[in-house]
Amino acid sequence: MKKSAIPFLYPQAASRSVILCIAVVLALAVSAGCSKSSGKAGEGGQFSDEDLALNQPEYGEGNIPQAQEGGLFPDVRFGYDSSVVPPEYQEQLRESAKALSADKTLRAEIEGHCDKRGTNEYNLALGAQRAKAVASLLLSYGVSPNQLSTISYGEEIPLDPADNESAYAKNRRAHFALYRSKGAQ
Repeated sequence: MKKSAIPFLYPQAASRSVILCIAVVLALAVSAGCSKSSGKAGEGGQFSDEDLALNQPEYGEGNIPQAQEGGLFPDVRFGYDSSVVPPEYQEQLRESAKALSADKTLRAEIEGHCDKRGTNEYNLALGAQRAKAVASLLLSYGVSPNQLSTISYGEEIPLDPADNESAYAKNRRAHFALYRSKGAQ
């Protein structure tokens, strides 16, 4: 997996062992929690620390995050072999951008995910493109680059492991992990 902060860098192919090592290091830096929440900011457009704790990755055995859907910011779904954000997500991303802009301590890591068709390297690159496409839209809506980062999990963390189009469609997504910047109250 390739993690990049804004400005975005194009990912290079990585071996599975490098991907797992990076995932372990990243996972150690993130606290665990669960993913369900009301989906709305509290008073003043800010999320409480409780809300953010509910939006942190869940971990199974080991340090690799488990697949999660939705959260405080809903997932963005993509078409097959595409990193173009579909028009029906424009308003949803505007609302997410407003929440981020209203709370400068809030950070969003945008996770790019793919279905299992294609090579690992191809899916890591496509996942990175999807995450970057969402981040670029948020930037165009006024979010500070300091509030965003991207990561690609490629095909490694599917919501639905089945081999059918319905499962593939669920897995082609960008997911948000939200947290507060270090030192923020």
